[in-house]
Amino acid sequence: MRWAPRSFPREIRRELKIGDLADASMEELEQAEEDGSLAGNRSYRDLRGFSWEGVRAALDAEISVIKRLKAAEDLEAEISAFEDLQATSFEDEPALWGLDVGVAAATIALSAYGATPVSSCNAGAFGGEHQARYPYAAFFLPKELAPEIVLCAAASDVGLVCDENGVAQIYGRGEMDLVRFAETAWKRNSGHGPRSFSESR
Repeated sequence: MRWAPRSFPREIRRELKIGDLADASMEELEQAEEDGSLAGNRSYRDLRGFSWEGVRAALDAEISVIKRLKAAEDLEAEISAFEDLQATSFEDEPALWGLDVGVAAATIALSAYGATPVSSCNAGAFGGEHQARYPYAAFFLPKELAPEIVLCAAASDVGLVCDENGVAQIYGRGEMDLVRFAETAWKRNSGHGPRSFSESR
């Protein structure tokens, strides 16, 4: 079976009340290091502290994988081979940091902004069985960063909401939506876009 574009029936909303955002406490983060669980994700991995150069590298790596998947004669075999690569390289540096294709660079971009990524899923946009109903990345968002994340979400036409626990989430309706978010974020912060967030502070 070859790859075919998928869409996910989800209304794009950007409703983020800054007062509703929760902070990940040092105690929670220390506990997550011990038991690998944070904000409901039992497979949490600390991906904080990436640079904007790291975002560019993540984008290049993810786009390369996406091109390979889209061109594959047998999508399931290709995605299975990629997942095997992730599993066997995890102890060193996993392919796309162990993240799903289509949400990896966005997760790294959130880290570069200073957020704490919690979980993500591509909803099966590139094959395989996934629990989510749409591609997303969830994260603890420092309140001072919220205005820029709102602007980046709007510029890349992705959704942005906050759940009842104060965890923010960006999401999309197509397989490339969060890749577009990462590209937009990188351009805004690397001097290749209309405005650099780091220069505006």
